[in-house]
Amino acid sequence: MNILTVKDGHCTECYSCIRVCPVKAIKMAAGRIEILDERCIYCGRCFVTCTKGSISLGDDLDRALGLLSSGRKTVAILAPEYLASFYPMNTAQVLFLVERAGFYSCEDTILGEEMVARHYLRHFAGQTETPVIRSTCPAATSWIEKYYPALAGKLAPVATPMVAQARLVKKLYGDDVAVVYATPCIAAKYEAKLTDEVDAVLTFDDFKQLLRIRFLQTQGDLAVKDEPKPAIRRRYSVPGGFPRPTIAQHSMLDPALMVVRGISDIEGLAAAIERGEIGAKFIDILTCNGCIDGPAIDTKLGIHRRKQVTERAYKDGLVKASRQLTFDQLEPYLPKIETYKSFTGKQVELPLPDDEALRRILAEGEKHMPQDELDCGACGYDTCREEAVAIYQGIADWSMCFPFQRKVYMRIIKQLQETAVTDGLTGVANHKSFIERLGVEFNRAQRYGSELSLMMVDIDTFKSINDTHGHLAGDETLKTIAKTIKDNIRQSDFAARFGGDEFALILPETDVIKAQRVGEKLRRRVEAMSIRVGADTTINVSLSIGLSSINKNMQDPLSLVKRADEALYDAKKAGRNRMVVAVDEPVEQA
Repeated sequence: MNILTVKDGHCTECYSCIRVCPVKAIKMAAGRIEILDERCIYCGRCFVTCTKGSISLGDDLDRALGLLSSGRKTVAILAPEYLASFYPMNTAQVLFLVERAGFYSCEDTILGEEMVARHYLRHFAGQTETPVIRSTCPAATSWIEKYYPALAGKLAPVATPMVAQARLVKKLYGDDVAVVYATPCIAAKYEAKLTDEVDAVLTFDDFKQLLRIRFLQTQGDLAVKDEPKPAIRRRYSVPGGFPRPTIAQHSMLDPALMVVRGISDIEGLAAAIERGEIGAKFIDILTCNGCIDGPAIDTKLGIHRRKQVTERAYKDGLVKASRQLTFDQLEPYLPKIETYKSFTGKQVELPLPDDEALRRILAEGEKHMPQDELDCGACGYDTCREEAVAIYQGIADWSMCFPFQRKVYMRIIKQLQETAVTDGLTGVANHKSFIERLGVEFNRAQRYGSELSLMMVDIDTFKSINDTHGHLAGDETLKTIAKTIKDNIRQSDFAARFGGDEFALILPETDVIKAQRVGEKLRRRVEAMSIRVGADTTINVSLSIGLSSINKNMQDPLSLVKRADEALYDAKKAGRNRMVVAVDEPVEQA
């Protein structure tokens, strides 16, 4: 039905809508938000909580403008809360704008509420099975039909004041008349889709926008006429269609009457009814605190001020009226209206995973143990297991889990950091990080007068490995040599791939004699080993090593590199598979 839709490109994925949705009718997958009509009860909480205005309410505004432009006789019906939404405008000013917008007439819902209230009284009087659930809230009745279908038979079969008033308008003005209903209730849009009495349902914000558009398009007398007119005094109803005599007969402390407001309380009530724990005869339920607190009320007035404004406007209207009439006085002149409505269970099928599937989904979110399940609610679901169930149902994914995504983020950061300083093939440091580390160690050695040695290591005849066995064999050789180097140095030493088949080792706090021992051990290990480069192929390699150590004459760290590189050249020139120490370094006597 597309009553609530998410505008493409507007959603910032804050998950506020998912957190407040009482039935989790919002799908979040692959970075896209979608409101699932088959699950939604149209309570409007997602619409209210979305600070970015990403949720739209269908195309009823365009439909209403089209009706007015077509010349078709169109009647506006205003929910009584309009008095609070339009404040400080009075009734006469609002009716003037409605008339200027091109509406044939404007009605409120008092007659509809009176008819509905009388129907409730008749139903209550003839009902023996209790409890009876009364609600003119389409969100509440939709919630019961979809999520507690066994209780649908306990709903009093009475239409809402909107439908009753629209039926009355059709009878009074002709069946071809179009009806536009303005309300703070988003669920009324859903109800209108189920009937043909109402042609368009506008929120008060949309209705105000319609009036502004139409006012600019029309011309004529701007004088507001506040002429006294007959007014209807309520006898059977209070706003919303609740029967006034029932309230008079039962105080709020009377256990026979129960008033429930809000989805969480309704859910607890439904469970209690199913368990047989409710002794009340009549239960009045709404998903909010009445339409005066509806999600589309469109006013900055607080709820108590709204009630005060609405009550005062109603009383002022009675005082100013040329004549006060009751429903009983008007009834003989009104056409007969059907106020019956049936409710049926519309069970929402929610597939549930078995224990193994649930365990697997939790593991995908790295929730292997109960202590991994934080149940923080940031994703919009109360528990990690509820989110796992939603993932199973295809309406969520682990990208919504902030703690899990933080782990992934931190791993990515670490990987990026490692990529920035690590050679991708061999896993040792890259050339850039080698130069940075050498500078740090050189400055430290100079400052504190400590020892520092540097080795340049080259794989002998490496080019022939690539030429004979291929580059994959060459890569395997490089990785094996790099691992051997890391396995044979201290944790405080630093190994890097200097370039190509050449490695560099920084040995802090190590003089040339100790460094020689390290180099010789490494050379002998490589000389003695065989490297597998294929399913049945092994090769043997050797290392040439040049060694230099810091002295007082060195001015910069690259002096160490230059001297070690010269010693490496001498080692390769002397026949390879050996270590040469820079010429001015002391050499340990055999």
